Amino acid sequence: MAETRGFIVSAWDEFRSRGETLGALGDRMLITGRLEDGRSFAALRASPGPAIFVARDRADEARSAILSAISGSAIPSPEDWRDMEDLPLARLCLPPGTLRAAERALAAAGIAVAGLDRRRADEELAALGIRGPVLIRGEERPGKRVDAVFVDPGLESPPKDGAGFRTKLRWLALDIETDREEGVVAVSLAENGLPGEVLFVQGRGGAPTAAGIEVFPDESSLLGALAARIARRDPDVLTGWNIIDFDFKVIIARCAALGLSFDAGRTDTPSSFAERSDPRDGRKGALNIPGRAVIDAMRLVRAGGGASGPRYEDLSLETVARGLLGEGKSVASRGEDKIEELELLRSRDPDAFCAYCLRDSQLVLRILAKTGLDELTSRRAALTGVSLDLAWTSIPAFERVYGAELRARHIAIPAKTDRRVSGAAGGTVLEASAGIFPRVLVYDFRSLYPSIMRTFNVDPLAYARAAARPESAVMSSRGDDITAPNGARFDRRAGVMPGLIAEYSAERERAIAEGDEVAAYVYKILQKSLTLNSTEREEVEKMQQYVEQQEITAYCLKILQNSFYGVLGAEGCRYARTELAGAITSFGKKFLTMARDFFEARGQRVLYGDTDSVFVLSGTPKGTTFTELITMGNASADTLNLQITKNIEEEYRLKSHLRIRCEKAYKYFLIPRLKSNQSGEGRGRAKGYAGLLLQDRDSIVEVKGMEAVRSDFTPLARDFQLALLRLVFSEANEEELRNFCLAEVEALKQGKRDDKLVYKKMLRANAEDYTSETPQVKAARMMGWTTKRGRVSYIMTNKGAQPVGAGLAPPDYNHYISNQLLPIAASIADVLGYDAHQWLADGSQFELDFQ
Repeated sequence: MAETRGFIVSAWDEFRSRGETLGALGDRMLITGRLEDGRSFAALRASPGPAIFVARDRADEARSAILSAISGSAIPSPEDWRDMEDLPLARLCLPPGTLRAAERALAAAGIAVAGLDRRRADEELAALGIRGPVLIRGEERPGKRVDAVFVDPGLESPPKDGAGFRTKLRWLALDIETDREEGVVAVSLAENGLPGEVLFVQGRGGAPTAAGIEVFPDESSLLGALAARIARRDPDVLTGWNIIDFDFKVIIARCAALGLSFDAGRTDTPSSFAERSDPRDGRKGALNIPGRAVIDAMRLVRAGGGASGPRYEDLSLETVARGLLGEGKSVASRGEDKIEELELLRSRDPDAFCAYCLRDSQLVLRILAKTGLDELTSRRAALTGVSLDLAWTSIPAFERVYGAELRARHIAIPAKTDRRVSGAAGGTVLEASAGIFPRVLVYDFRSLYPSIMRTFNVDPLAYARAAARPESAVMSSRGDDITAPNGARFDRRAGVMPGLIAEYSAERERAIAEGDEVAAYVYKILQKSLTLNSTEREEVEKMQQYVEQQEITAYCLKILQNSFYGVLGAEGCRYARTELAGAITSFGKKFLTMARDFFEARGQRVLYGDTDSVFVLSGTPKGTTFTELITMGNASADTLNLQITKNIEEEYRLKSHLRIRCEKAYKYFLIPRLKSNQSGEGRGRAKGYAGLLLQDRDSIVEVKGMEAVRSDFTPLARDFQLALLRLVFSEANEEELRNFCLAEVEALKQGKRDDKLVYKKMLRANAEDYTSETPQVKAARMMGWTTKRGRVSYIMTNKGAQPVGAGLAPPDYNHYISNQLLPIAASIADVLGYDAHQWLADGSQFELDFQ
C-alpha cells in the first residue's frame, strides 16, 4: 500500500439525501490539501458514526433500548469513559444517521444523555491525532479538480522523525477594482514564483496591451473566467487585503446579481458568503470556497502583530506596505480623490490601471513573505489542529488542543453552557514611585503564568474534579487539594495544562537541537500563549529580537497577548471559569509580592512592579558597569529562586517551576508622577515609564506606555518626548532642556513641523450616530461620512478640526503647544523639580490639561 505525506487544508462533512450512494461510503467526510511533492490531493472517507454518553450503570439498558429502535444495526460494546467531574460514563458508538432515533429511545426509557460526540470531520481528525500534517496510506487515482484522490485511505499523524515541516502550501493573492456602481472592472491574481495576471473589463478608453492582461467585454464574462482561473491555479490559500469583507463579498454578490455561480473550489459546490455578527469586532463576513482556505491578510497582520510590533497609523495596505517594505501602492490617494484618479487612469491609461491592480496583490504576498506570516500560519495551525483560517484565534485553538487531550484520556468533552464568567483578571501592579533613579535592575519571572499552571496544576480538569466532591469529602480531603490564594481548589492528579506546557517546552528544545529555528520560535510563542498576560512586555521584546534575527517580523507577537490565559476567563470558552483565571493571578500576586519583600528585606527599594516584573533600585555607586550590575542581579535572582522553591515545597508539597531572572539594567529610569497627583507626593504613574537601557556595548532610550508609543498622539508629540528624554538621560541641565523646548516651539510656529501635526483616531460607530462632535467626528462629517466608521486623519486648525487634504485653514499652533508639547514636558519636568511652563514660554496663555 502506498504511503505519502501532506498537509490538510480543509476538512468538512457531506450529507446526502437517502437513496444517493457512493459505493460503500455512505455519508462522507471530504479532506483536501497539498502533498509534500507539491501536488494537491483530496481524500474521501466514510463518516464515522456519532456516539452518545450515558451513566455507566445504565450502559446495558441504554444499549438494549437503542438496538430496539434501530433494528438491523449493530452497536459495539460500551466503552468506559468519565466526565470532567470524574463520574463514570459509558460511550455507545452508533451507526451513521441513527443519533435522533437513539435519543428518542433513551428518552422513552428514562435514561439521561450525559453527552454527545457528533463526530464531525474536525472531531474525527482530532480523534486520529491529526493536526494538519498527515500520513496517507492508500492508492491514489487522478482527480478532476485536484492532482490525486484517495478513497477511504488510512490517515494518521506522521511520526516526529526529524523530517521537518516539508509541505509548502500555495498562496494566491487576489485584488479587485470596482466602478462607482460596485461592478467589478478588474481582478488581479499573484502567486509566488508564477507570473501575475489581470482580468480587465474593456472601458471607454483603449484596451491594455501589456503582457499578462486578458480583456473581457463585460463583468459577467470576467467573473466566470475568474472562477475558472482560480480552479486552474489550484491554490491552497486565497488571500488579499480585506479580501473577505470586500473583494469576495462583492464578487459573490455580483455573481448572484448576474445569475452566475462562483465555482472556484475543489468540488462543484458553489462558493458562498455570509454575514456573521461578532460583538468584539463588529460584523465580519464568513466565506466558504470548498477545499480551499481563505485568509484575509489584513486580519492576519492584525492578529499576528501587537503593541510591541511595528507601529502603523492604520492597517490600510498603503500604510503597512510603506512601513514594512518601504514602498506602497502606485495610487496612494484616498476617498473621492482616489475614485476620480482611478477612473481617469482606467480610461486614459488602462495598462497603468491594470498595473495598479496587480501591484496590490503583489504587495500582499511581499508583506506575508517579509513577515513570515504565511508559513507561521501553517505552523500555528499544525500545532493546535485548527483550520488555517482559525490558526491565530484563541478560543478555537485552545478548545481543539484541550479537547484532544481529554479524548486521549477517555474523558468526555463538556457541552458549552451559558455560564457567566467575569473575565480574566489583570495582573498585580505594585505602587510606582515617581522620580528619576540611577542604576535600576529589572527582575522578571520567566513565563510566570505558564509556570504557575504547571507548578500548581491550575487546570480546568483538576478544578472540576476538586469542585465536584461532596462537602463532607471536601472537608476530609482538603489537605490533599492544592488551594490557590483566591480559594480555588485543584485535584493533585495531573491535569491537562501542565502536561501541554511541558510538551511545548520539550518540542521547542527539540526543534532547536534539530536546527529548525522557525519551528522553535513557534513552539515558544505557543507555549507562552497558553497563559501569557497582556502586560508581559519584556518577554515580548525578547521574542521580537529573536524573530528579527530570523527575518520574521514582530507581526506574530500579538498571539502573546491574545493568550490562552485570557481564554480561561472568556465566556465563549467551554472550559472557562472565573475561579481559574483568578487562581492564576492570585498566585501571581503571591510571588510578585514575595519578590518585593525579598528585595526590601535586603535594603533595596522596589520602585514598581507589574504582573511578573519588579524594578529595583540597585543602590550601587555611580560608575558601576553593565557587567557588574547584571552579575549582582543574577546573584540576587539565584537566591530568590531558592527561597521560592523552598516555600512551594514546604507550603504545597510541590516542585517549583517558577524562575525569576535579572532581565535588564537601566542607567537611568524615569517614572512620571500620577496625573491626578500634583500634590508633590511621590506616587508614580503605573504602566508608563522610560529609561536608558544598558546593553553590552551601547544604550538605548526605552519608552513604555507613554506618549511616544501611543497611537493617539501626533508624531510631533512622539518625536518631542523621545528627544527630550535623550537629553534628560544624557544629564542635560535645566537650561539645556529649556533651550531645546523653546527651539521646538519656534520651529513649530515657523511651520517646520507641519508634517507632524496629524491626529489619527478611530470612529467605532457610524459618524452620524455620535451625539457630541469631538474633533474626529467633526472631521469625519466634513469628509461626508454618515454611515461610515474607521480611522480619521485630521489637523487642529484655527477653525477647529479639519480632515487632511481638505483645503486646510492654518494650523492652530497654540493648540499643539498646550495639548501636545506642554503635557509631555510637564510630566518630565515635574519629576526633576522644574516648571515646564518656563521651558515653552512664560506659560500665561497655556492651560495644562491633565485629564
